[in-house]
Amino acid sequence: MSLEKKRHIAPHEKMAKVLKVARELFVEKGYHNVSIPAIVKASGVSTGAIYSYFENKEKLAHQIHDNTLEDFNQMLLQRLEHATTAREKLEAFARLSFDIAESDPVMMEYMLYMKHSEFMTDSVPICFTEPFKAVRLMLEEGMETGLIRQQDLYTAAITYTGVVLRAVELRLLCVINTPLQEIADDLLYNAWAAIKK
Repeated sequence: MSLEKKRHIAPHEKMAKVLKVARELFVEKGYHNVSIPAIVKASGVSTGAIYSYFENKEKLAHQIHDNTLEDFNQMLLQRLEHATTAREKLEAFARLSFDIAESDPVMMEYMLYMKHSEFMTDSVPICFTEPFKAVRLMLEEGMETGLIRQQDLYTAAITYTGVVLRAVELRLLCVINTPLQEIADDLLYNAWAAIKK
């Protein structure tokens, strides 16, 4: 009698798969239209395993939210390591946004489109999270050093990120057919021109 090897997936791999699949489903169908059984079916991870990691769907959603923002923030910090001026820092944010739109569109769609307050009443709007606080600090630094004209900080943030995030949105909607990296220089020139001194 031969011994069959049991397939073993490490717990952290199961959890990562559940988080990835659930985020995809939330983006595609909306939080309220996704059930735990749907996540089980799409992920191949058992109901028991999911509930061993997450008390309920809301806790799962919180974890996805926290992980997504933390992942973006960590990637941004890496890109900022060699940026010295406010302009270089803002460009690092923009190029990261463009790269994620191409390499992980679900992550970017989650950040742009999910109405987090519908299912996470204690969450702050995405524009008040760490990555976007960092953008405001970059703009503030630019104003203090004379690279960016003095203006309301939120107006400057809307102006700069509006160019960047609208391009991302149009790429995700397939309105822009060219990869964003190929038109990044023009987009960044225009975004900077709108706020520079």
